[in-house]
Amino acid sequence: MATIKGELGIFPVSPDRKHPYFISGDLSSTKALIFIGGLFNGMSDVPYLPALSEALGTAGWKFAQFHWTSAYEGFGTSSLDTDVRELSALVAHLRENGATKVVIMGHSTGSQDVIHYLTARARGVTLAPVDGGIMQAPVSDREHFAIDASTASWTAALPRATELVKAGKGSEILEADLGLRMSAYRLWSLLSPSGEDDYFSSDLPIEADGVHAHPLSASFGKLASPALALFSSKDEYAHVADIPALLARWTQVASGSPGQLSTHIIEGATHAVDDASLHPLLTSAVIGWLGQSIQL
Repeated sequence: MATIKGELGIFPVSPDRKHPYFISGDLSSTKALIFIGGLFNGMSDVPYLPALSEALGTAGWKFAQFHWTSAYEGFGTSSLDTDVRELSALVAHLRENGATKVVIMGHSTGSQDVIHYLTARARGVTLAPVDGGIMQAPVSDREHFAIDASTASWTAALPRATELVKAGKGSEILEADLGLRMSAYRLWSLLSPSGEDDYFSSDLPIEADGVHAHPLSASFGKLASPALALFSSKDEYAHVADIPALLARWTQVASGSPGQLSTHIIEGATHAVDDASLHPLLTSAVIGWLGQSIQL
């Protein structure tokens, strides 16, 4: 199994709490890419990370991973807002320690964190500034969980979760057997078209319709920094009839935003790009986009 060599440190998440982070790649660089995983992920358990760390180091970037509250099963009682606050704390920490360029990258639901971060300004939320964002495997949790037999209990619990959220009791832990502790808010957010997690579903309208939380005009149309969407052609969690058409729709909407959107399909790759022979395709796409889109 590939390993990553680097340095372990801690950063302040809040005045009374600190989290660990790990730096690899070019440790002397003032350019940093921060990575956050998806549901059930923790630090350094996405298959392509050793290859990405090596490629970033060769290209003159440092690579930062960290522990976040939503890691592993923590997502069940957390939120995108919590994730981006913790990302922002690490961004600020790296900038205070010499980083002049910072890009954030997410895998799977971590991609939702990236677009949530890049559109924070449009929602009136202030976060530490970043120079761009990369979304790898930006697929719809809602569309997948609706048909996945292993999460049928989640779907069955959605009506109750929705009731609790509407009653202002979103933090209440659901009593159903869901396989982990899940708040009404997070289950609703992941499974409902009105949920805050629903950024990538294929049925999202361009303009607000009073139903969907994130019409494309309010997400891809409000990117504050350049972004890259990296889609896998054989993503087992994507339920999209025409991937190029979906990406073209996102790109068209993003053309009017401050930050432009680039897209790339990794041919033959699965959701987490499990096949090591395809890691060079992912790393070359990331390094190429950084060189073209991030002003050095």
